[in-house]
Amino acid sequence: MKREGSLGEIDVADLVQEASAARVTGRLQLEAEALQMVLTFEEGRLVFAASSDPDHRLGSKLLRRGAITLRQMEDANRAMKPGKRFGTVLVEMGVLEAKDLVSGVIDQTRDIILQAFRLTAGQYRLHEGKGPGEDITLNMSTPQLVLDGISQIEAWTRIARGCGGLGVHYVAVAGTDELFKQLTLDVDQAALLRAVRQPADVESLCGDSVLNDFEVCRTLWAFRVIGLVRRIESAAPLDDDGLEFVLNGENR
Repeated sequence: MKREGSLGEIDVADLVQEASAARVTGRLQLEAEALQMVLTFEEGRLVFAASSDPDHRLGSKLLRRGAITLRQMEDANRAMKPGKRFGTVLVEMGVLEAKDLVSGVIDQTRDIILQAFRLTAGQYRLHEGKGPGEDITLNMSTPQLVLDGISQIEAWTRIARGCGGLGVHYVAVAGTDELFKQLTLDVDQAALLRAVRQPADVESLCGDSVLNDFEVCRTLWAFRVIGLVRRIESAAPLDDDGLEFVLNGENR
C-alpha cells in the first residue's frame, strides 16, 4: 500500500483492509481539517485507536453511558498528572473497577475506529514500526470491524462507488473459510453471500434478497473490501471450487 495519500482517492475501509492484508505493524494517521485520528496495527490486526476530538475521549464516553457522573469526571480531570491516564485516575479514586475500565477503553477504541470509516476527505500517512505499547488493546476481528464500519455508512455516493452499478457481476472468492469464521453475519447477509456462489449481477442480487437495494449494495461493498467476493467482468463459469462455507450457508 502507498505510505501516504489523499482520503479523497482511497476509502478508509480499503486502507484498513490493505494494512491488514499486508500484516502491517505501525500507525495509520488520518487527518481531516482539525481532526486527527491514529489507528494502530500489530501484524495487520487493529489493536488501538486515538482521536483528537474531545468528544471521543474516555470521560465523554463513560459519561454518556452513565458509568460516571459529571462530578466524578471533573474531579478526575483535576487529579490528572503528566504520565497518568484518565482511566487510571478513575480506578485509583474508586470510581471504576479495573474490569469496567477495560470495557470502557475497548468500547472507546471501537467507536473511534468506526468513526474513522466516516472520513471522506483529508490525508493519510502510514508510519511503520512498533510504537509505544498500550495497556489495553482491542481483541476483535479486523474484517468484522471493516464490516461494522461500512455498515454504518449512509452516503449513497460512497456505496455506489464501492459496489458498482446494476450490471456489475460478483462471485464468492474460493478458499476464504478462515476469513468467514472471523465474521458474525446476520441471516440476510449470509443469504446474500450464498447467492454469489455462482456469478450474479447486482440487479438480480437486489431482486432476490430480503434486504433492500441500499443494504444489498452496501453489504456487497463490504464483502468485496473484506475479500469474500470479487467483481468479475462477465458471468463466466467458475473454474475453481472451495465454496463449501457459502453453500452450507451457516455462519460458524
